[in-house]
Amino acid sequence: MEKELWLFTVYYPFGQGEAFLENELPILAEGFERVKLFPLLVSGAPRPLPPNVEVVQLFSTEEVYRPIAFRHLATALPGALKVWLAGRRSAPSKAVFTKHRRVFRSQLRQALERARLLHMRLAKDYDPERTILYSYWTSDWATVLGLWKVRDRRVRFVSRMMGFDMFAHRAPDDWQRFQAFHVEQVEHVFTIAKAGLEHIQERFPEAREKFSISYLATTDHGIGPWASAAELRVVSCSHLVELKRVHLIAEALRHVDGPVRWTHFGDGPERARIEAVVRTLPPNVRVELKGNCANKEVIGWYKTNAVDVFVHASYTEGGAPVALQEAASFGIPLVAADAGGVSEVVTESSGMLLPNALTAELLASTLNNFLNSTWRTNEARAGVRAFWASHFNAAEVYARFLQELKYH
Repeated sequence: MEKELWLFTVYYPFGQGEAFLENELPILAEGFERVKLFPLLVSGAPRPLPPNVEVVQLFSTEEVYRPIAFRHLATALPGALKVWLAGRRSAPSKAVFTKHRRVFRSQLRQALERARLLHMRLAKDYDPERTILYSYWTSDWATVLGLWKVRDRRVRFVSRMMGFDMFAHRAPDDWQRFQAFHVEQVEHVFTIAKAGLEHIQERFPEAREKFSISYLATTDHGIGPWASAAELRVVSCSHLVELKRVHLIAEALRHVDGPVRWTHFGDGPERARIEAVVRTLPPNVRVELKGNCANKEVIGWYKTNAVDVFVHASYTEGGAPVALQEAASFGIPLVAADAGGVSEVVTESSGMLLPNALTAELLASTLNNFLNSTWRTNEARAGVRAFWASHFNAAEVYARFLQELKYH
């Protein structure tokens, strides 16, 4: 019997987020008769999809944020109690639970309404023998699917856990309000790095068998163009938010010897801060902040532009960052701060790993050393690409993940 995949996302295929799925979904789609894609939020035009993928808008915008009506609470009560008790047990303290209780209750009522509507609209089409449920994040959809499972014990689902949905420190007062409930209900969670796997198994030792690694991965677009030049060509790619520390890259360029060209892909609230630094840089530094770009635009740029080094300064990561993987796939050496699964991408074979306590001065010193290092050779770049191919080639990584999905 051919199986069907139901994939639950936040936005994808809408907007520019969850770009990693652009590499993953085509391979998954080959392994299923049909894929139903359920974005929580729908806005704008969808990105291209394989022919056997159907987009289903399960909720209207109003329904996404609507709390459950009191007349429906009796049916929803068993699930509500499970979530509430799991959340209360997992709170770091009674004071933290009390502080966030109102928000927790509000979010729970929204999740209960989504679960009610999902059951009403999907239960008749759900066949546990042939339908695999996969939540791309262990967050909003995982709560809804968990509540559906409380109501219908046939329901089985798996999820990924990547960063904001994993680490306690990424949540207010170190409390992931729904996480304990997710872990209780989910069949299996795929983390995207060893660091994440170790973290979540330590937090939930009683459920350690539910967790395993399945890396995100990137598509092979061939090696990028390169020839030695006097100018050091630096690229970076991330949201401009505080935890990415892109301002450190800007500050470091002030201390780099000789001509430098820095290109950054990504935008965000830190842009004004970074632009202020850029305005003070000496004339030997050229900067292009490209803003938000679709993943295919970034890939197209790599295909046609020579890059000497990719820099990543983030102080926290949930996995082995895809931005690093993509650069390595083109043979670009990596320089990055040690966070999360970064050390699983940045090794002696692919680049230089710096301490998490990164400073602009240390980064500048590293780039100055890089100028005359063996990393600026075709041989070294071939080695970077070979390392990527043996660890993060989407064709192989997602083929293995497909088999694991079907098993679970």
